[in-house]
Amino acid sequence: MPAHLLSLTDGPSILIDKPILLFGRHEECDVQLNSKKVSRRHCCIAQVNDYLVIRDIGSTNGVRINGERVVEGKLVPGDELQIGNFKYQVCGDVLGQSKEHPTPGVFGPVPPSAESPAEGDEEDGE
Repeated sequence: MPAHLLSLTDGPSILIDKPILLFGRHEECDVQLNSKKVSRRHCCIAQVNDYLVIRDIGSTNGVRINGERVVEGKLVPGDELQIGNFKYQVCGDVLGQSKEHPTPGVFGPVPPSAESPAEGDEEDGE
């Protein structure tokens, strides 16, 4: 099942169906959230390998992952994401990560999951 953001408030649920989605009030945004608490260009979500990253792009009211305001953060299934006054739960299994959540906003290289080798990696038959 593709990753999606399940709405926990009155806003729409959102399917993550592009490599990068731009969120905001502006008509050119991929996901338009009509609220004065949402900036014209608020944040973006990118699919990076087997996980999602959200980045605040200078919004006034910020982005929160599990209640903690972040400039950038990794999203895993079960996380609660807040964009302005809209709240979502991250759902889907394309992330391929464990349910444990790293410290929000702290990134380093993410090793490929031991359960699913990266594309192009082949193991000798054992």
